Amino acid sequence: MKIPAARLATHLSEGLKPVYLVSGEEPLQLQEAVAQIRACAVEAGYSERTVFHVERGFNWGELDMQRQSLSLFAEKKVVELRVGGGKVGTGSKHLLAWAEDIPEDCLLIVVGDRFERAVSKSSWYQTLSAAGVAVEVRPVEARMLPKWLAGRVQAAGLEAQPDALETLAELVEGNLLAAVQEIEKMVLLYGPGTLLDRQKVLAAVADSARFELFDLTRALQRRDVDHYLRILAGLKEEGVEPTLIIWLLAREIRQMQGRRSSWLRRAAAIDRTLKGVDPGNVWDQLQDLGRTMCGLPVYS
Repeated sequence: MKIPAARLATHLSEGLKPVYLVSGEEPLQLQEAVAQIRACAVEAGYSERTVFHVERGFNWGELDMQRQSLSLFAEKKVVELRVGGGKVGTGSKHLLAWAEDIPEDCLLIVVGDRFERAVSKSSWYQTLSAAGVAVEVRPVEARMLPKWLAGRVQAAGLEAQPDALETLAELVEGNLLAAVQEIEKMVLLYGPGTLLDRQKVLAAVADSARFELFDLTRALQRRDVDHYLRILAGLKEEGVEPTLIIWLLAREIRQMQGRRSSWLRRAAAIDRTLKGVDPGNVWDQLQDLGRTMCGLPVYS
């Protein structure tokens, strides 16, 4: 079965298939499609996740082991195979073996860039897609971009005039990931419920200092504590409101795989300190939470 990414949510509401092949050239939509499948899998009881990156020298025996091994605790697992352009070479026989003997406790997600015709016509691709679903991620056409942006703006809790959407479409030049980041930045700058016009969009895109907020999340994702602390110090020096940083950290925690409820509680505690309910130094607490999220111990 082959479906466009736009139909994925409807498909998933009808139940999971054992195999998904997700491919396309638009990074944001590719990432979001895979995230949708993962979230559905978690709801269905798939509690383990293993990710393989197929590069030169990749040991295909590791994939075979995932198919052949049974969990000691009968836990369902997601196996995510990232294949780039899809030229898997000798890996095709291992993928065919998976299609011919699909394990009951495993969900296979094959993720790739836009596949060439030869790849989509290959035996491994055809056999796996017949056993599951091939999800095609297609770029948003330029003429449809303002409409796509309108949906994103609304989902973020903002409103936008037509000229604001046209301006944003011109500024991001079809880069959907950049568009989402700009929308998130405008939520921070103007607050939910704001009606965006062309001037607000232009002013937000020009406001590079506030954009450094998102560098915090990139530092956390890389577990680069030194970079995180440097950015945090710079934001403090610039007079950025701590409430924006707390919001951003809480958002990052909620998006993490296997998110930490203890981290969310600490973010809430920092917010109470900021409001004067609890004692403490907000900036010290933000440093400590960042260290913890980067995997470093914090000593009181």
